[in-house]
Amino acid sequence: MVLRMYFFRAIKTSGLFLYSFCLLHTFSNHFVSVVTCEGDSMYPTINATRHNDVVLVEHWSKKKKALSRNDIVIVVQPDSPGDYICKRITAVEGDHLKKHKGTPFYSKWRKVPSGHVWLEGDNTERSYDSRRFGPVPQGLVHGHVFFRIYPFSQAGFVK
Repeated sequence: MVLRMYFFRAIKTSGLFLYSFCLLHTFSNHFVSVVTCEGDSMYPTINATRHNDVVLVEHWSKKKKALSRNDIVIVVQPDSPGDYICKRITAVEGDHLKKHKGTPFYSKWRKVPSGHVWLEGDNTERSYDSRRFGPVPQGLVHGHVFFRIYPFSQAGFVK
């Protein structure tokens, strides 16, 4: 009898844990997730204190195709699919590109193709971005960075 009671309590606790995990997974994949941004490519906007910034990323802009110029986004790196990068959208489909010194893709892509975005880091000298790998399909965009959580001294909305 006592064993039966513990068994049902364990099943109930496991079910609650599984339910909570499913809710958290759904929320972080479809609404808002927490991401750590590393590196200098978005300096001074991200990592201005030279610490890894922790930011909130919303996913509904991507789903509604409401991404626009100057949005900071988290993207699957086109030439290394297991990695994510943080960059700013500088041009959207149909935009004409400005020629940058040392941009190998400019000669091929003078206009951003349909369904793609052009990404650049704010720190142009230290950024590996569309100037090297070309326009990025919108399907590789993970979400839009909208709020910095850490460092606490810089917490607030990201522009």
